[in-house]
Amino acid sequence: MKKKINIPYKLFACILFFSAVKTKAQIGFFTPTPAQTLHIDAGKDNGSAPDATKISNDVVITSGGQVGIGLLNPVTKVDLRSSSDQGIIGLGNNTQSPSAAGGGAIRYNNGGFLEYSDGEQWIALPLTAPTKALVNASKGSAQSIPSAASTVITGWTETVDLGAGAGGDFDPSTGVFKAPRDGFYLVSFNITLANGNIPKNTFIETAIESSQSTDNIPVFKTINSYPAFQAGAVSNYISGNCNAIFNLKKDDTIKFSIRHNIGSARNTLNDSKLNNLSISEL
Repeated sequence: MKKKINIPYKLFACILFFSAVKTKAQIGFFTPTPAQTLHIDAGKDNGSAPDATKISNDVVITSGGQVGIGLLNPVTKVDLRSSSDQGIIGLGNNTQSPSAAGGGAIRYNNGGFLEYSDGEQWIALPLTAPTKALVNASKGSAQSIPSAASTVITGWTETVDLGAGAGGDFDPSTGVFKAPRDGFYLVSFNITLANGNIPKNTFIETAIESSQSTDNIPVFKTINSYPAFQAGAVSNYISGNCNAIFNLKKDDTIKFSIRHNIGSARNTLNDSKLNNLSISEL
């Protein structure tokens, strides 16, 4: 004798519902023809051939996680660029610290303006943007540069340092620059050594070195050589220069050094017109 099994109606309905959800590629609310993975026709007015006006009250989420409001094919994480004139975002105020909110956060200030966070401070958008780093420095004092050793040039005199931090972005005593933010920096360095004997087959190497080595050339070098195969030793000044563009992250450093193989120590020339550096944030 066969036994008849009765499946409760509600259980049967749930099985059908979850089967439909599992097999349905797209879900639509108030529309039978969803255009994306999730499609809400808030105005319930799309019909079979919606125009731009009807789509303006739709919200979609694509399979890639893009959200479109008022359009069906968003191309950014949040896309409001519909044909209507209401593609704006309303922002409120908050009391988070800029570090807690993170770089790139935007808030409304009750004073009547917008602010964005760079991770360290809230910066008012209507006001002048943060001053870009600009450093000019010269060296008019003698510094001994030993032979066959790389020596960082110190003891600079600043003529310009537009850094926002206390003392600016460049430390003239150590000759080290610290990047105030991520970005590209154009750097130039010129140095001259005092008059003296220049043996043949010698060189002077001028270098600009960065602490940032990821996706970046960490050291730029320029070499001036003195072969003089058919001449004896001569006496003269020797100089070098180097130019570079660095892609730096915040707090990355730059320093300036020279190296030579003249055979004996040589001082930097005590003429600030011939020893200088510049750093410009692009």
